[in-house]
Amino acid sequence: MRTDRLARIQARGRAAALVLLGATLAACSGGGVTPSATVSNTGGGGSGGGGGTTVTPTGYTLFASNYVAYQSQTNGAYLHSVQNGDLYAGAGGNYNYGCYSSPQSDMDKTQFYAFQAQADGGGAPNCATTGSVPPNTSGDYFYVSIKAPGTNSPSATAVTPLDISQSNALLIQMGNTVPKGNANVFTVVLANDTSVAQNGSGLTASCSYDQTLGAVGAGSTSALGLLNYVIPLSKFTCTTGSMATLQATGVTSVAVKVTGDKNPNVAVGEFDTIAVGYVGFTI
Repeated sequence: MRTDRLARIQARGRAAALVLLGATLAACSGGGVTPSATVSNTGGGGSGGGGGTTVTPTGYTLFASNYVAYQSQTNGAYLHSVQNGDLYAGAGGNYNYGCYSSPQSDMDKTQFYAFQAQADGGGAPNCATTGSVPPNTSGDYFYVSIKAPGTNSPSATAVTPLDISQSNALLIQMGNTVPKGNANVFTVVLANDTSVAQNGSGLTASCSYDQTLGAVGAGSTSALGLLNYVIPLSKFTCTTGSMATLQATGVTSVAVKVTGDKNPNVAVGEFDTIAVGYVGFTI
């Protein structure tokens, strides 16, 4: 009899606990993860409020990494990041294509893309030196430019900017992979140009910073000489708009450029590369 009575008491206790738990959940108006936060995504519908997640805006965001070659030229590009932002490369003035651009096999091994240029070069197929004028003006340049994630659709009519409103710095992996290269000042350009062609027709802001490359290995830039650079956004100088505009409206492209006026020691016939790994923003 005592055993039966104890069982009945325990059963009534479990029922009361379930009623209390149900009342508690009803008072919370649904489940969900709710860390300390400033932005709420309530989701659901109806008068009950539904579930959902309250999240904190983050200053950590990945812009590009791990590059993939197209089977053929697409959107004017030959490759893209795995975040689906097309990558472009080119040269002008007394710089020409230097007969090397990372094939997929190299990108798979190194996790970066490298574009080689030659001062006074004749380009492919023989890469012979064709001039005698050092590339020492702002009109002598070569570059790598990457579009924002998710913008490589052939049917796109605009580039959607990446939100960097919570970020304070650019994080970029880059370098010159030619052991004897003298191009050691890389100009990093952040822009908001919503035009698909990125030709300036939708430009609201363009800001740049000149980064002197650090030494890799035995006192000089060496093969596979990439380093990680954290560049505060406050260090960028804007020729169009402002950094406040970029932080308010987002970034459509990140470019790395070498210009002759900032690299006066480049010799005629010299090879140099711009190599870019991952690109992101941080706080």
